Amino acid sequence: MLALEDLTIRMDGADLVRRVSLRLEEGRITCLIGPSGCGKTSVVKWLAGVLPPGMEADGRASLDATPIATPHPAISYQPQQDTLFPWLTVAENAAMGLEIAGASRAEARARVAPLFPAFGLGGWEDRFPSELSGGMRQRAAFLRTIVQDSRFVLLDEPFSALDAVTRLRMQDWLCARLEEAPRGVLMVTHDLYEATQMADRILVMAAKPGRIIRDIPIDTPRSERDEAALARIRTDLKSLLLEDET
Repeated sequence: MLALEDLTIRMDGADLVRRVSLRLEEGRITCLIGPSGCGKTSVVKWLAGVLPPGMEADGRASLDATPIATPHPAISYQPQQDTLFPWLTVAENAAMGLEIAGASRAEARARVAPLFPAFGLGGWEDRFPSELSGGMRQRAAFLRTIVQDSRFVLLDEPFSALDAVTRLRMQDWLCARLEEAPRGVLMVTHDLYEATQMADRILVMAAKPGRIIRDIPIDTPRSERDEAALARIRTDLKSLLLEDET
């Protein structure tokens, strides 16, 4: 269990996020949704230990009830931008997280090599980021994040640059991988369809200041979910988000 308690983030003396608390369980996907500017990305960045200069934060994080500081090796993070190193090949970029964690270059390459076809990157391993489309760059960044052995993964709109077909395939891939190797996922998304299809739980944030206003569990297994029931949840979510904007 990864827990975040009473997180408040301030910028220019004003509360951007106020007293946000959440808990993540291994093997479950939690989607964090809310209007633009409500602080979703800031919450994820604080957990990842990469909150930018100029923001002040008070909060506590714990892993299995033991206080931790962030960044932490049990947590991996993928930002909105792909942040690929332009001077490294796709294979080198994908293996970078493993190497930073202590794996040898040969071991890291061997672990990422079988995954390139599943990410639509087969045959592109020796290309450089400048030779890739935006969607391919995002898939390379996603591979770099998922291949790490962290217990918890923070994803900030990881599918936003992908075309519709690739997005659906990667959503299915992520869910299948979680079944094989359970880990906890906190994923920021603006896509209500994506949230209801993937999440075991949806947290809804409001703005000014950012805070969690609704916690919606989805207990039905993904393979058994009824589209009519999911549509009702999306309608409720849309009402909450529109309500917050008025």
